[in-house]
Amino acid sequence: MAGDQKIGKTAAEQAKQEKADRLAKALRDNLHRRKAQARARQAPAIDTAETGMTATIKTDNSPKGDG
Repeated sequence: MAGDQKIGKTAAEQAKQEKADRLAKALRDNLHRRKAQARARQAPAIDTAETGMTATIKTDNSPKGDG
């Protein structure tokens, strides 16, 4: 795709096109990420009793410079 577009363009035009391509890709990736987040928020919450899975909470009991 990008290789075909570079034929007959100056270095400045190529750089401008590459920048536009990077921006377009970043915008597409951002849109996909936002849609996935929206789908996750709309999904019903899964109760741990249904899955049998539990989360382990790690606590830090180490002294913080008290010695």
